[in-house]
Amino acid sequence: MHLCPVPGPLYAALLGYKESSISEVRRRFSRQVGRRFAEFFVSHRVCLDAVTAGGIDLVLPVPSSTRPGPASLARIEGLAELCVAGSAGSAGSAGSAGSASWDPGVLCRSDGPIGHMRPNPRAFAVPSACRPAVSGARVLLLDDTYVSGSRAQSAAATLRRAGARSVLIVPLGRVIRPATFAAHAWFSAEQPTGNGHAPRCLVAQTGAGRR
Repeated sequence: MHLCPVPGPLYAALLGYKESSISEVRRRFSRQVGRRFAEFFVSHRVCLDAVTAGGIDLVLPVPSSTRPGPASLARIEGLAELCVAGSAGSAGSAGSAGSASWDPGVLCRSDGPIGHMRPNPRAFAVPSACRPAVSGARVLLLDDTYVSGSRAQSAAATLRRAGARSVLIVPLGRVIRPATFAAHAWFSAEQPTGNGHAPRCLVAQTGAGRR
């Protein structure tokens, strides 16, 4: 959704909503994260329909690689309803219009390692009871921060092995370090800032490449 320079306000929010020791700070940052997702679904609903050939069947967050329990995004109040309403397309695979569902329990951490920039389909698991929901589904996989991509890509590989028809990874913040890496600084400077929605939309560009 956004480039996320380090340091920067977006990076602070994406860390603070799950790691701050102050509950009010976590709530404040959680609201910011929720608003970012809301803005994304308002702006990119048509793009999601295009890239997924009609809509999303299943929405779920990428589980943490180290924290036990539900994914951090799953604990944001109202995010489940927002994602389901915002991502459901013209028809879901179950045959009813707008039949996307939110189910973080579909994906859980396994004991497989997650290496740097090396996806591992055994790093996560789909419980046997959840496999019918995954089989043939178009999945929208939400992440908060995308650094090397190994965690999100590992989760996507697990879902594909479980029979998902397609998996679209949507991270809120693509972490870059322009003050540390010249390539990151160049990439950030090269991003278009105007000329309408389509030239700036990676979802739309992906959809155009697949059609």
